[in-house]
Amino acid sequence: MNELLYFVPGSGVIALLFVYLKNNWVASKEIGSEKMARIAENIADGAMAFLRAEYKLLSVFVIITAILLGLKGESEGSSYLVAVSFVVGALCSGLAG
Repeated sequence: MNELLYFVPGSGVIALLFVYLKNNWVASKEIGSEKMARIAENIADGAMAFLRAEYKLLSVFVIITAILLGLKGESEGSSYLVAVSFVVGALCSGLAG
């Protein structure tokens, strides 16, 4: 158990270092021709449109689920804090991408 206290954060640091190195490697490459740059821009625009649509749908789901969890929090053996925890978790997940 004690090894996990070092392994988990260490794995996170290694993953962040890997992402940093990969990002620098990709950023150092040339964009290419004008046509390739236009295609890359279109792909990026499409990806952002998809993410906007996904987050709109996800926000509706989170709101409805949080309301239902909040109403369930009124019953014995539950708490409204479950709904709050769900919303905070959804926000953190959304911010993480």
